[in-house]
Amino acid sequence: MSKQVPTPYFNFEMPVWIYRLNKDVVAVFVLLILFLALFFPVLFGDKTFFFRDMLHFGYPFKHFIWKSLQEGALPFWNSQISGGIPFFSLYHPGVFYPPNLIFLVKDFSEAFNFFYLFHHIVLTFSVYRLTRFWGLSPVASLGSAVAALLGGYFLSLASIYNHFQTAVWFPLVLLSFNRLLLKKNSADFLLSILFFSIAILGGSSETCIMIAGLLWSFAVFVVPGKSTSVTFISRTGMFAGIVFLSLGLCAVQLVPTGALVKESVRYDGVSFEQNSENSLTPSALSMLVLPENHFGFMDRTKVSRQYFLQSCFMGLVPLGLFLSGFFSGVKSRAFLFWGIFFFVGLFFAMGRYNPFYFWVYDWIPLLKYFRFPEKFFFLSAFSLVFLTGWGMDFIGKAPPETGIRPIPSLLAVLTLTILLAGTVVMAPDREWIDGLVTVFILAFLLAVATGTTRGIFFFKAFIIFILILELWARNISLLPMVNRSFYEKRPDLIDQLEDSHNLYRIYGGRLLDKENISTANQFPARENLMASHVALKNLLRPNLGMIYGLSYADGLTGLELQAGWLWTELFIKSPPDKRIRMLERGNVKYWLTDEDRDLASIGLKPVEELEKTLPRAYLVGNSQLGREPQLLNTYYSDSFDPQQKVLLGEEVL
Repeated sequence: MSKQVPTPYFNFEMPVWIYRLNKDVVAVFVLLILFLALFFPVLFGDKTFFFRDMLHFGYPFKHFIWKSLQEGALPFWNSQISGGIPFFSLYHPGVFYPPNLIFLVKDFSEAFNFFYLFHHIVLTFSVYRLTRFWGLSPVASLGSAVAALLGGYFLSLASIYNHFQTAVWFPLVLLSFNRLLLKKNSADFLLSILFFSIAILGGSSETCIMIAGLLWSFAVFVVPGKSTSVTFISRTGMFAGIVFLSLGLCAVQLVPTGALVKESVRYDGVSFEQNSENSLTPSALSMLVLPENHFGFMDRTKVSRQYFLQSCFMGLVPLGLFLSGFFSGVKSRAFLFWGIFFFVGLFFAMGRYNPFYFWVYDWIPLLKYFRFPEKFFFLSAFSLVFLTGWGMDFIGKAPPETGIRPIPSLLAVLTLTILLAGTVVMAPDREWIDGLVTVFILAFLLAVATGTTRGIFFFKAFIIFILILELWARNISLLPMVNRSFYEKRPDLIDQLEDSHNLYRIYGGRLLDKENISTANQFPARENLMASHVALKNLLRPNLGMIYGLSYADGLTGLELQAGWLWTELFIKSPPDKRIRMLERGNVKYWLTDEDRDLASIGLKPVEELEKTLPRAYLVGNSQLGREPQLLNTYYSDSFDPQQKVLLGEEVL
């Protein structure tokens, strides 16, 4: 006997012309409008990106790649930081990353902006295409794409360039692999290899590992097919083929990187303390429900916390749709899959704040090579993106037990309200009224939409509207922009350097303190973040000074090479006279003082010249055999004269 479908509580008739619209065209148009509005200052104004890693890595490294390409060369070696580094082998700059071809454009500022806008386009529209391939409606796919474009995770990650330029390719990798499993054609096989290779060359090994894990899990547990051992072996084989062929295609980058990794202090992994730095704190986790107010955060006098991700807020609407489906007992394998990985991502992202993480750290392979557990929120963020679409399409689905139902949806909203109240108690300084209004509107829409069979499109469209409003209001300030002149105008200090600065290196930061000093490879301490960013540029700190042709004895490489790490450790812990000697023997002639006091009162100028600076190259007739690990101390001792002898680490045959 067939089950009777309950009579709907409400009936809404939509105008006929609504149903005649090409909803894909409308959805793409909405996404384009949102994209243009979000990046209007960059597209039609004079703005560019500059926050966090953009200054240390993103801008200077892309500028170095651009400069090399303009000269018709590949950037194998960078002589401008850490006394010279094998730039090509570092991996995270992504020398062979295909979108770097954008830097063949003559105008670097235009190329830099377009490079990052291109990645936001790839992310947004690939999410839309993937969810449509899964059979979700245009309005549901629009919801997923909006969550990807405006989600706090993705806007925060955009400033951490290598992780962002790897993460955005995940939807295309999953799309091509999903098509391959269903259609088994060579085109999708080649596309899977192509997109995964691009992701690998993007420069984030941790993200690539998570992508690979999701691909295999999705193939085995979600993609339709007979559940047999043959199917399992076949799909695992296709997955392995794609991974190994992609790694082979990327060997031109991975082989030299693998050789260089042996010179890293992290070659044997990192300790639990180092591994669990930047774990997702309970306070940061609560931002899933109620984020901090980020408007004007660059000008605030107080930085509330240290973080890898500035915000993980993906919206109350996605959370509400996920919880509604969960409480309604939705039986979709895809919905359950992404729901599980949402919690898996949170489990690992919490790091040291998860009591089980310490045990997991010891027995999961490769985990000891990860740093900053917040990176695992990649799993949760993409899960919420896809759950938004699935949840939208489960609204009003008949028969009711296959979709979101009224009572469970209200239970989900009640859960959100409790979480919201708990967050307010824990962080009373957060602005909670907007969140409460969003929850009430969502409760009304879900109650009405789950009780009708007609006019569902209207309610879904209104839910999309609420999603856009809440993400726009909460997250738009996560991607600070600045005038292009910030980079293009040379700092005044350069005028105080002689023309010979091209022959000598510079150093900026504290030097004369008797106690240990902090490394100069970080943002200068200032009253707020904006002032720190401006000071880093004006004081010509590494690595940003590279774009003005300056070279440094120190610098940031990301891979933390042993030679640079040892030099920095010795430098910051040495007495002032030895520090000066280290700089002079490192070809440093100019010291940008930046003392936190009146320079004139202590007899210093903004730029001081060191007296005994060695040239970059010179001939020496004698040698002395040194002994590890005292080589550096021997070389920098007052009794050793590098102009008379060469210090050798091993005998010359």
